[in-house]
Amino acid sequence: MYKRILKVIGHALYPNKVSGIGILAILVGFSIGAIGQDKPREIIEKTYQDMVPFVDVLSQIQQSYVDVDKADSQKLIQGAIKGMVSTLDPHSQFMDAEEYKELQTDTGGSFEGLGIEISIRSDVLTVVSPIEGTPAYKAGVKSGDKIIKINGETTKDITINEAVKKLRGPRGTQVTITILRESVKEPFDIIVTRETIKMISVQSYVLNGDIGYVRVRSFMEKTSADLEKALKDLETSKVKALILDLRGNPGGLLSSAVDVSCKFIGDGKLIVYTKGRIKEQNRNYYADSGAAPHPEPLVVLVNKGSASASEIVTGVIQDSGRGVIIGSQTFGKGSVQSIYPMNNGAGLKLTTAYYYTPSGRLIHEKGIAPDVLVEDEPFIPESVWKLQYYEHFIHYAKKYIEEHKDITVDIKISEKIIQDFISFAKANGYTISDDDASKGKSFISRSIKMEIVRLLKNDDAAQVTALSEDPVVLRAIDVLKGAEIIQKSTPAVVK
Repeated sequence: MYKRILKVIGHALYPNKVSGIGILAILVGFSIGAIGQDKPREIIEKTYQDMVPFVDVLSQIQQSYVDVDKADSQKLIQGAIKGMVSTLDPHSQFMDAEEYKELQTDTGGSFEGLGIEISIRSDVLTVVSPIEGTPAYKAGVKSGDKIIKINGETTKDITINEAVKKLRGPRGTQVTITILRESVKEPFDIIVTRETIKMISVQSYVLNGDIGYVRVRSFMEKTSADLEKALKDLETSKVKALILDLRGNPGGLLSSAVDVSCKFIGDGKLIVYTKGRIKEQNRNYYADSGAAPHPEPLVVLVNKGSASASEIVTGVIQDSGRGVIIGSQTFGKGSVQSIYPMNNGAGLKLTTAYYYTPSGRLIHEKGIAPDVLVEDEPFIPESVWKLQYYEHFIHYAKKYIEEHKDITVDIKISEKIIQDFISFAKANGYTISDDDASKGKSFISRSIKMEIVRLLKNDDAAQVTALSEDPVVLRAIDVLKGAEIIQKSTPAVVK
């Protein structure tokens, strides 16, 4: 059996002077190395038998395929390896040297592209979350959108790395993505102009005079330090409770998730653990012994765009009873990928374990269910969302301020103002139907006010304005106040 396989491989690869023994080592080396001492002969024998169809096909391609260049042994073997790894799960990936190098930029501070985190869900390229303020966000891309085409080419069977290569590119260039969205009957195109995406990790504000609000947008190397600074600034403002917003946060570094959790979970408690097939993948991650967590009563906001590292933080806060989780079910990305350098600069990203919350809950494909269910804002029609993309709100706010010199940031957006805005957009070549305007009324109202406040004051004031009308944030404030913890000087757990 072994001699036959060696002979077939040697014959198939002979034109390129590649040794049959060498290629056999490539194909079965990992299997033999991982077998151990438990009946290795039987397992190796089965491996050789399973390889027979492969070497037969390889031999036939080498001898008979019409295009000699496509029948190159190196291309065929690499294609076979990629296909083999792709059968495992969407997050495992064999990367050539160029792809492996690109992987190193994923946790960097900036890149040029659209500003979306993507994954493969049910064999379809899916948006985990758009990054707020980026081209994708402004163009109306949403969590859960299925990208079925990129520049007219199908994404069927595409890998994450292949998709990233197609979506990223020089700033100023455009890419067309075809979206399938649950709330829309037919697929539609969104044209996005690439920009430099700067990863802002942490933002913080004071709401209602005494409630601290911190948004963690991604988990990077600097996130823990940025969060600590934000919490100290809020402490100076004498806040009495805290909202931690992880909505739309697609995750990032495990180490950052553990460090962030330590801000709220102390005394050496278990943060998360991983469990895999081999002993080395079974690891426990604990809070620093003696750590003094920030004491404020805590609410955590999540949605379907909260994934990976976000789910780790959410899980330990929920399991420990440290705070209340408000929002909607999280994405459910809880697997560990180990990176193995390969020959010639290539790399293998392989799923080797799953994440579990301290109580033993599996995160992967399940996500975290909130304690208080509050769905994100209802469906906003595309025609309404694109008013933001084409900057109609900004231009209208400038016009309105010029015409109303006595305006203040406390302005209330009346029905008359909304209708005036719609007429303004129409005069500038953009028309929306009465039905779409009605469905998107709250979004239009909030967006007009945000831009007016931004022009009268600054970006931070505009963000506070938006948060003050955010239904999930308002529910969080109600929960905190309802538990009568705002008036308490000692920490309390909200139930």
